[in-house]
Amino acid sequence: MEKDNKKTGLKRSGRMLPVIMLLTVAVVFAACMGFSGYSHYDRQLDNEAELLKLTAEQVAAGLDMQFTKLEDVSVTLLANQDYMKFDPADHTNNTEYEISQKLAELKKTVTSLSLMDNYCDFALIYKSDAAAGKLSDGTREALSNDDGKVYPVLDEMLGDQRRMWLTGYNDRNGKIYYVSRASDHSLFIGGFYTEELKYMTPLNGREDMQMLLINEKGSLVLDLSSEEKEADFDFISADSYALVSDTNVQAGKKLNNGWTVVLTSDMTDTYELYKKLALETAIAMILTLAVLIILFYINYKGDGAFGPSPVISPEVDMLTGITNAEEAENTAADRLETCVSGSTYMLAIVRIINLSELEKKYGRAGYNGAIIKAYRAIAEFLGTDDPDTDNIIGRMSEGEFLIVANFTQYDLFKANDELKEGLIQLSEALNSVYIHAPGDVHICTGAAVYPHSSTDYDELYSMAEKALAEAINDDERCYAIFRKEKGPHKW
Repeated sequence: MEKDNKKTGLKRSGRMLPVIMLLTVAVVFAACMGFSGYSHYDRQLDNEAELLKLTAEQVAAGLDMQFTKLEDVSVTLLANQDYMKFDPADHTNNTEYEISQKLAELKKTVTSLSLMDNYCDFALIYKSDAAAGKLSDGTREALSNDDGKVYPVLDEMLGDQRRMWLTGYNDRNGKIYYVSRASDHSLFIGGFYTEELKYMTPLNGREDMQMLLINEKGSLVLDLSSEEKEADFDFISADSYALVSDTNVQAGKKLNNGWTVVLTSDMTDTYELYKKLALETAIAMILTLAVLIILFYINYKGDGAFGPSPVISPEVDMLTGITNAEEAENTAADRLETCVSGSTYMLAIVRIINLSELEKKYGRAGYNGAIIKAYRAIAEFLGTDDPDTDNIIGRMSEGEFLIVANFTQYDLFKANDELKEGLIQLSEALNSVYIHAPGDVHICTGAAVYPHSSTDYDELYSMAEKALAEAINDDERCYAIFRKEKGPHKW
């Protein structure tokens, strides 16, 4: 009898072993699912951080362009020494009539300069509080002291600084002002409406994202978000950064004027979604285990019914801030048609040839990042950020740029040699562009020479396209220049 009981015990142990194994597998599977969910959410945070960082750099480039444009226009005015020496309060060397005539002339000049970008305020303000140019009543009201004068307020805020950007004075954020000291008796002030920046910084309908402008002291200057919400950010003094927490991602990029554009993304909804999925997975696992245990129990009792065993064209390109295809071609054609005799220009086409692969590998953020970084490499090489440059850059298509670069020299042979060297240096600069690892962005350049190749823009463009095709098919070099006698040529 004791022997029989021992055999029965062994038989029961054998029947329970699969249940124990299934329970172990289920626990391990649940742990793996939990770790997988955590890892996936962690990757989501990293991807969001990279996207915000690229977006912050893109937005900063656009804002810098807007701010720099006003500064450059003001320099044009301040460079006139006669205007800077003029003082409407000086009656010693000028009669009242001469002062009024000079002031009228100055107002006309300043007002005409303000029309370059239709600034709402653009004026010279003197110690006497006389203003030459456009100074709106709203600005006078917002920036004046108790005596209704603007100059003392601006002079006190400027202090020892040569120039400054400001907004939010007296809790008024409707305009952004640029103030600089023109002379010891005058100040320049220019301004535009804050709403203009919101049109330049679209959030593509993302209600979970906040876009803020922070000054150099860490205080909130403007909230550029489409919807009003309480500003929640950490001030970090860095040129460019991305900060990740459990349910929030923040990225920032410092502007040339010392302000910082900050983007924050609330990941609470995504976090709660992963928690919900984890809970639902756990419930499903518990129910599955319960069913399996019941089936094994029935099978153990000898019921054979279940078997023996259980079983996502304007003129200016919105991404880069440069002219688009049509405008770039018109500008380039005009430049070549109106240049002086003896000029030497390079017309080149630059193309990112693996753009679709970058999008598959890095997503849309990597796609846009490659275009922006390629543009910046070209702009820095050609110096197109300088308003006085004679070089042209335009975006032709998703990953293609048009370049017209001036290599004019008195010696045509020397000009051609410098053009060739310039093309090589440009190619080297483009070879240094990458997203995550050096060499992951492939850029080729094809060029034609004015007037050596042709003097007609359409012919030059066609020649540059042929040279580009040759460069793309070449295994050694990623640039080529068109030679009319022999076709595309590489050095």
